Amino acid sequence: MSDRVRGKAYRRKANGELAEDRQWQRYRRPSADDVTRENRDTSGQPIEPPAPPNRRRPGGRWLVGVAVIGAGAVGFLLLSEAEGPDGERAPDPLPAEERYRPIIDQATLDEVAAELRRATGATAVLEVWIDGSDAIRLTVPPAADGDLAEEYGWDGAVLEKTSASQPGDRVSFPLDVVDPDVLVEIDEQARSRSDGTISDSRARIRKPVTEYDEWIYVKVDEVDHGGVAVWADIDGQPEGDLVHEDWRDD
Repeated sequence: MSDRVRGKAYRRKANGELAEDRQWQRYRRPSADDVTRENRDTSGQPIEPPAPPNRRRPGGRWLVGVAVIGAGAVGFLLLSEAEGPDGERAPDPLPAEERYRPIIDQATLDEVAAELRRATGATAVLEVWIDGSDAIRLTVPPAADGDLAEEYGWDGAVLEKTSASQPGDRVSFPLDVVDPDVLVEIDEQARSRSDGTISDSRARIRKPVTEYDEWIYVKVDEVDHGGVAVWADIDGQPEGDLVHEDWRDD
């Protein structure tokens, strides 16, 4: 039994529900004239079949596909190893240290102090950065309140004024309180904790302002941007350290 609902045919199930009564549509068999017309264009001319495409050897196409996929896989692996968990690109490796040299020596520090006294009339500083005996940066106290703190650079032979900055909350101290032997010892301690290829090391000396500050900060950099950092007091007693495995820890 079937019913009509909104123009559609439905049959009634045994439980009383209606189900659509689907029927196959009927098509008539095409005549010879219909087939002839389908093979001609609107002007009545026969339709020419398209030319077959140029065929390639399956083997050649397969080899090309393997080469492309292989190159893509290698590139993906290299890219994956060069990226961090967030897709950040790895920085270029740092140059490896050619040979170890003590980070500073007494003769160099004495020479820098003499040149600083000649340039400023004193050896008071706010901060000192040492990247080696031929790369030292010093910030001196402002000449007057409201002035900028002048910065000087030592290249191993000449002390020159390079720039100026706001003094901030930095406190002045005499350069001669810095003991080169203490800096060398801290630097060597940090190097002994490194398990990578060392690139270089640097030290910063700044008088503490609060109990949470440190006098000395030494950082040893590795080629892959890992490294070891050590904080110590002015006598070289360690107050903290931190190890970076690679650039992802920065």
